[in-house]
Amino acid sequence: MDNMYDVAIIGAGISGLFIAYELAQKKLRVLVVDKKSEPGFGVSKAHAAIIHVVQLPFKSLKSRLAREGNKMYDEICRRLGVKLVRLRTLVVARNPLHLLLLPFMYWYLKRNIGSEFPVSLVLSRKKLKKIEPGLSRRVLGGIVIGGYGIVNPFDLMYALYEFSIQNGVDFRFNTEVTGIRVEEDYVEIITSSGVYRSHYLINAAGLYADDIARMVGDSIKIELGKGVLIVFEKTPLRNIVAPAYLIPSPKTKGGAAMLTTEGRGIWGPNLTPIKSKENVSVEERDVKSILGKFSPLIDGDLGVPLKAFAGVRPIPEGNDFVIRFSSNSKRVIHVAGIESPGFTAAPAIAKRVLALLSDAGLNLVKKEEIFERIPPRRLREIEVSEAYLGRLGKVVCICNMVSEAEVREAIRRGSRTLQGVMFRTGAGMGLCQGSMCVAEILRIMSGELKVSLEDLTLRGGGSWIVKKRE
Repeated sequence: MDNMYDVAIIGAGISGLFIAYELAQKKLRVLVVDKKSEPGFGVSKAHAAIIHVVQLPFKSLKSRLAREGNKMYDEICRRLGVKLVRLRTLVVARNPLHLLLLPFMYWYLKRNIGSEFPVSLVLSRKKLKKIEPGLSRRVLGGIVIGGYGIVNPFDLMYALYEFSIQNGVDFRFNTEVTGIRVEEDYVEIITSSGVYRSHYLINAAGLYADDIARMVGDSIKIELGKGVLIVFEKTPLRNIVAPAYLIPSPKTKGGAAMLTTEGRGIWGPNLTPIKSKENVSVEERDVKSILGKFSPLIDGDLGVPLKAFAGVRPIPEGNDFVIRFSSNSKRVIHVAGIESPGFTAAPAIAKRVLALLSDAGLNLVKKEEIFERIPPRRLREIEVSEAYLGRLGKVVCICNMVSEAEVREAIRRGSRTLQGVMFRTGAGMGLCQGSMCVAEILRIMSGELKVSLEDLTLRGGGSWIVKKRE
């Protein structure tokens, strides 16, 4: 049967994509379905993409998988052609009480992760400023933790997607799962795009993993937490900076003043309990809270704030990842409650899922031939002669130096929405936030996709950009 697969994955977020990436290297027929229009358009879209080290409690599954996943990123990014920048996190104190407690925090961190990652105590403001010149003079001391990293989340997710496509994985976007029947030899997945069958099913549906679990007779409880991030034009920081806390929250690391691989500043997130899975609003109190928390720690030029955006995270009952077989069948594996540090842990989550599939009886045989991904060339990352610039075409986005050829390449690699093109290329995400280039991008998209401007959307669904004629 054409619609019979070895493994079907519900969800094309970072967890689903890493699972697809691993399965793409095996002699298997694999399907990924997602209700969104493009990969990573759910929970994973609103992410700072920090490769973490510290996650409390250290014995939790999410902490162990994050440390394991962290160590896998260098090789994965090298293979996929994704830029990874390794740096440190400074946990800093700016009042005498927190300074007095730093040695105890240092001892605790050293005891739990010191054998895996470098941890040092710096009780001199002068020495700390040498490590991080962007720190405020109000900072008195800190703990320096090595092994952190930053990637562009969209570069990574699209790279995983492209690698999986090249190696035979089928993707079905704009496809909502409406029902699941678990039979003895296979699982039937009823969707808005048709019915598919698979010998095994992976529930990596992000915010909707609890709904998918109910379809197979399981109960997974998820709370919703909204986090806001603020992006700045630039940053004086070379490392991540976070304030020391007396009593860490079990549900959040508290956020940090961070930076992107493009050299922008990004602060946050906070954490607010919410009821709706679609609530990504940003309120004034969120922005004030983040600015009040991190401004005292930083000295230097941030340029102008570019935007504030919010994401929703699925907080599982017990505050730990849920990675297990369904209580009713080993043909279904739940990957649920994957909140922070899920991005860091995702490579290790995928390995754990493959181990479960093997335990359930799936034969994981490596392919003889694997096709490697060729990353797109970017104007802003290469030295360009006038002759080469002519081949790339004109510059569409001046703020981020994105060429017309890059926009066309993004569409040919699979982007069908304006946000998809922006996330793949960086166009429209600079100082002017698209006011100078969106119209030109839409014109190129219309020509490449051979559709009218009125048919193009921001992020799929009913997010129309150009009003249809009456």
